[in-house]
Amino acid sequence: MKIDKSLFHPDYKPEPYWWEAARPGTEHAADLPAVTEIFIVGSGYAGLSAALELARQGRDVTVVDALAFGEGASSRNGGGVSAGINLGKGISGTPGQSERGEDHNRMVEGLLGESLAAYQLVQTLIEREGIECHFERRGRFVGAYSKAHLPGLVEKAAFLNRLLDLDASVISREQQRSEIGSDFYHGGLVINRAGKLHPSLFHKGLLDACHRAGVTLCAHTQVLAIEGALGGFTIKTKGQATGGDCRAEQVIIATNAYTGALTPKLRNRLVPISSQIIVTEALPEDLARELIPNGRTISETPRVTSYYRLLPGDRRVMYGGRARFHDVPPEVSATVLHAMMTERWPQLKGARITHSWSGLVAMTTDALPHMGKEDGLHYCIGCNGSGVAMMTYLGQQVARRILQDDRTDSGYGELAFPGVPVPFYRGKPWFLRVVGEYYRYLDRKDRRATGG
Repeated sequence: MKIDKSLFHPDYKPEPYWWEAARPGTEHAADLPAVTEIFIVGSGYAGLSAALELARQGRDVTVVDALAFGEGASSRNGGGVSAGINLGKGISGTPGQSERGEDHNRMVEGLLGESLAAYQLVQTLIEREGIECHFERRGRFVGAYSKAHLPGLVEKAAFLNRLLDLDASVISREQQRSEIGSDFYHGGLVINRAGKLHPSLFHKGLLDACHRAGVTLCAHTQVLAIEGALGGFTIKTKGQATGGDCRAEQVIIATNAYTGALTPKLRNRLVPISSQIIVTEALPEDLARELIPNGRTISETPRVTSYYRLLPGDRRVMYGGRARFHDVPPEVSATVLHAMMTERWPQLKGARITHSWSGLVAMTTDALPHMGKEDGLHYCIGCNGSGVAMMTYLGQQVARRILQDDRTDSGYGELAFPGVPVPFYRGKPWFLRVVGEYYRYLDRKDRRATGG
């Protein structure tokens, strides 16, 4: 693919914009202890949230990461924080009308209620721990990619309002300029009870809170094997500075899309998908205000979706999506995303790109996050694109399960966790390119059918 160099700012960087304020590093890093009560693999939102909850209850906790702290998805995502908006395509629909019965309906309502608790937990942690991360409760707009998608959004608004009181409403195409400076969509869903934050600063705040609570934090420490059983695990590691064995009573796997051969049964239930993001240079104030008048986070309804927002200061656009379903250089994905962005906002054709990067999203076949136990190991994985709130929440819930002697109050701990129905699948989604392009075809077909 030919790269148009004029799209890139002279100060362009192929790395996350968020790293300008909080770069992943080794601050608070310590040596691996020989013994710990609870050993957590992964220093993202889930691992740190679990560690903080446990340490505040007096438990001895160690968190290790093969990379620098926060180098994975926790410093690479879009920073959207919502309650139940994207939760589980497999459970969408209005309870009471489900053909699966009342038990299914109660399960749906319980999971959605927990998604609201996840949103509230993020607020609680920010306030309690004094985390400065530009948290703004400015809502979300979900654009109808096709005219045929609008009735489903009307149903969804009523559903979310009844269960979660999210202050949701649907607006027509004629009204949508009040929410987005574009005629690309056929109206959309407005959610007032949603927010956004600076993901890397939020992660840094959790890391600092864990350090204050006495958690042992070990960066660049790769776990090679976990041997033994509940109450007597031996974790074998190697690291740049320190490594060796560590004995622990309990282990939590919080590796999400970076889950690998260490836990093959979990790896084979996840599909890691690359999501790419670009950031524009600072825009004129009046233009930025025209793009998203109310400063909401924007998402949309197609199968292959995009998500975008204004960054703190309301002068720059962050635009994310699936530019390609296979690995490409950041300049290639940036070129594709710029074209997608200007399809929605033609007024940004002259806006140059300052940052471009990618990160992995952990998808599951039922589109739900999961927590539970596998071979004696606790786990919380499967963000499905809602990692800021849901992974933070499930980390806390896994911690509470340990504190409550293996009892859980969370419905996510009772869910069956299906595998990926592809023969010989081992965590490498070779089929994504074909499936992704087929979904793009279906999206284009839907849009053409309704005069998009």
